[in-house]
Amino acid sequence: MAYNHYILTCGGTGCESNKGAEIYERLIAEARKQGVVGEVQIVKTGCFGFCEKGHIVNVLP
Repeated sequence: MAYNHYILTCGGTGCESNKGAEIYERLIAEARKQGVVGEVQIVKTGCFGFCEKGHIVNVLP
């Protein structure tokens, strides 16, 4: 299934300790609330390498 947008949220240890799991769950809840579950894929990734910047979320495209 092709999605219109992808939301990549860091699942590395630094981001996980900075409310990463909570952010991931809230993104999923908001996608459900907005009715865009079939249009947006939310993926927990590995580390982006920018741990000092806080929790990283990347939206594509």
